[in-house]
Amino acid sequence: MKRLLPRQKAADIDAAENHRKKLPLSNDRDRDEQPGTASQHGDGNRQFNNFGTGPQKNVDGNYFEAKGNQHFGPRACRVIPFPRNEDVINRAHIFNQLDALLPPTSEYQSGALWGLGGSGKTQVALEYAYRRSRDPACSVFWVHADNETTFTQDYKAIAKRLGLAGGLDGPELLTAVRERIEAGSCWLLILDNADNLAAFGVGRTQSGKGQGRGVEEKHSLYDFVPRGSAGTVLWTSRDKRIGGSLVGAKRAINVARMTDAEAMALLETVGNRKIGEGERDGAAQLLAELDWFPLAVSQAAAYMQRTSTTPNAYLLKLARGKKRWKTLQQSEFDRHRKAGLSNSILETWDISMEQIRQENEMAYDILHVLAFLDSQNIPLEIMIQAAALRDEKPTGDRRGDGSTRSISSGSDSEDDDHEVLHAAIQVLQEFSFLHLRTSEGTSRAYEMHKLVQDATQYALSRRDRREDEVYFSKLALRVVTDLFPERRRELWGESGEWAELCEGEIEASGLLSRVSNYMYDHKRAYEFRRKRLGEKHPDTIGSMAHLAATYGAQGMYEEAEKIFVEVLALRRDVLGEKHPDTIGSMAHLAATYNAQGMYEEAEKIFVEVLALRCDVLGEKHPDTIWSMAHLAVTYGAQGRYEEAEKIKVEVLALRRDVLGEKHPDTIGSMADLAMTYNAQGRYEEAEKIKVEVLALRRNVLGEKHPDTIESMAHLAMTYNAQGRYEEAEKIFVEVLALRRDVLGEKHPNTIGSMADLAVTYGAQGRYEEAEKIFVEVLALRRDVLGEKHPDTIESMADLAMTYHNQGRYEEAEKIKVEVLALRRDVLGETHPDTIWSMAHLAATYHNQGRRQQALQLSRYYWRYRYTKKTMVSD
Repeated sequence: MKRLLPRQKAADIDAAENHRKKLPLSNDRDRDEQPGTASQHGDGNRQFNNFGTGPQKNVDGNYFEAKGNQHFGPRACRVIPFPRNEDVINRAHIFNQLDALLPPTSEYQSGALWGLGGSGKTQVALEYAYRRSRDPACSVFWVHADNETTFTQDYKAIAKRLGLAGGLDGPELLTAVRERIEAGSCWLLILDNADNLAAFGVGRTQSGKGQGRGVEEKHSLYDFVPRGSAGTVLWTSRDKRIGGSLVGAKRAINVARMTDAEAMALLETVGNRKIGEGERDGAAQLLAELDWFPLAVSQAAAYMQRTSTTPNAYLLKLARGKKRWKTLQQSEFDRHRKAGLSNSILETWDISMEQIRQENEMAYDILHVLAFLDSQNIPLEIMIQAAALRDEKPTGDRRGDGSTRSISSGSDSEDDDHEVLHAAIQVLQEFSFLHLRTSEGTSRAYEMHKLVQDATQYALSRRDRREDEVYFSKLALRVVTDLFPERRRELWGESGEWAELCEGEIEASGLLSRVSNYMYDHKRAYEFRRKRLGEKHPDTIGSMAHLAATYGAQGMYEEAEKIFVEVLALRRDVLGEKHPDTIGSMAHLAATYNAQGMYEEAEKIFVEVLALRCDVLGEKHPDTIWSMAHLAVTYGAQGRYEEAEKIKVEVLALRRDVLGEKHPDTIGSMADLAMTYNAQGRYEEAEKIKVEVLALRRNVLGEKHPDTIESMAHLAMTYNAQGRYEEAEKIFVEVLALRRDVLGEKHPNTIGSMADLAVTYGAQGRYEEAEKIFVEVLALRRDVLGEKHPDTIESMADLAMTYHNQGRYEEAEKIKVEVLALRRDVLGETHPDTIWSMAHLAATYHNQGRRQQALQLSRYYWRYRYTKKTMVSD
């Protein structure tokens, strides 16, 4: 095919469009069908169609309409491959931008929609096409611009509709279609899925090779895109670089995730039912889990509608692992998408990944390394290290260009290495697979869409990709191993099961131990070391301690306690009483007791640990300060707020001095002090600190770190205590969704978030909703924490309070009597929670008319409140 002369480029188009006349596009009410318009439904089209009533469908499956005869000239012609989506969601922000960018006008104009596959670009373009079809004089053409083959096929279909000579083929046919369209006075051309910009003459890589290889010798499809004095061209692409190349830099609109309201509307529309009040929290959590991504929401809604599945039930299907993939793999039929393409969220990005591989293999490798790491707060150093450690892949996999080379500190030109890495990262950003996080600090960090990670891991899990899976998991583990610094666990999140994938037990044991704080794979590491090193080797004992810490982090306190007791005995035997690791084991056991509500046992050990660390390590050692902090937390849990506050103030000052303002432990001390203020009823002071803590943790740890989520919950508690229930509820809903995702359904903190939300409902008088959650929370806490855990007892008290507020005094009384007895036994007579139980039971007696019993309990309450050192907040 001979090379044609290049035509007017984006810069010329941009300049011409500065002078075009702008007219408003149809507003939202125009979405209703109007009599006599060129819609593809109903009989209103027959006046414009010589082929019978309604729309016509050609042998290629295209919907087309012709006004008068088929010859395009003064009469309008329509070739659109999809019926109109009557249920399209009004994404106001995007449609408003598109209306302003491409209004009906008599002058030439162009624009583009870009974003991840499945973000809704085609649906927005389709709606725009049918809106423009309301003008009887406007011709509309749709071309699949995936590649040269689809482009040519659709041009042939248009040629038939325009009545062009049947003998034309190749460049002559494409040129004839272009010139016929340009001759029209009003036309719209949609170029959908123009993901391969190289096919349109846009160079991708530095070498000019890759997928665009050979483009110098062949024609560019851009030569056949109509331009002229009139008409509109709208592109859709997954590649951000379409702006500034095929259209002006300011003429590309990003189509990303939906807003909360848009996603909920899509869920209800596709699911064909209104989400009830009792389901809205579950639906909101589901949308958050799907990251408000249109294709994922649409597929979930279609599945739920077909199988009568509730949002909560579908959410449970999205648990991590193979079950999650099986759910996300579902591909529901959609008549508004191109036939033959998978609608599965796990497969929709295969095309983009292959394009990245052909264009820049370093970007492809980095993408697959990141699939095994946490999706939030990804440091730039990880990608630098991944690029430096890249090795030869399995035979036959490495194809492409010079971008396959690794970079290293020994490179002849560090500037060249930096440019190569920057180009790889830029490719991932331009395909919307990677986003730069906004940060107040100087370090650069990125984040990925978690569904992209799912899709990448799913692709690697296929049988024919086994070698790739092993390669990338090993590479990810090597990257983390080389970079993972001691005491900087805040940089890391979840990881894959690398030991199993890497097929190297001895090496994996050491590697897993080095990244133990967030790997959650310590059981395997412990087994490796026990077999290789023996029961009493310090490293084996260390692996046991890591395993116990993991159980504690997961809320499995009994399992953690059992192992910590064994670790302490072993370390006393092997290392001695005053070894720092032995003292550390005492501290971890005390923290486990504290988490179980065994405050007296915890206090006794913490006091001993603090004395030992002051003696062995010194007053200002971080571990000594840690011991002070945890002793203060125990005092707070016992209601000894003044003692707790005094120590917490001292700890905060020490950590600022020793560790710095932004160290996670310093931020943790700020949070601890704010909680004490909150417990004392000093809400304004507490709120001020909590807002600052939340901002710091988002910046330092990332959005999904457990400590960041905890800060959100603490701030919501303060809002709730101040009577700002709507603000509190909004945050609690988000916290619950995040904890279900990060920690799991049965983690104590997740259960605590359910209880917090129920408390807010109760404060708003929504007693039935509160009761339903409190009953579930109580059952979960009995199962996970046990009957006598303070949190379990608190759940009983919350449920009793709800019964009281509903006037169900006998049920309330029965539970309140039990709660008071349990708190006296577990917490003691003067604990604030015990004192509050007296007041609450007295209130129930009073409402039952049992004034004498109420008065007696009230006397106890006031005596304890004002004669003891314990301070109970209002």
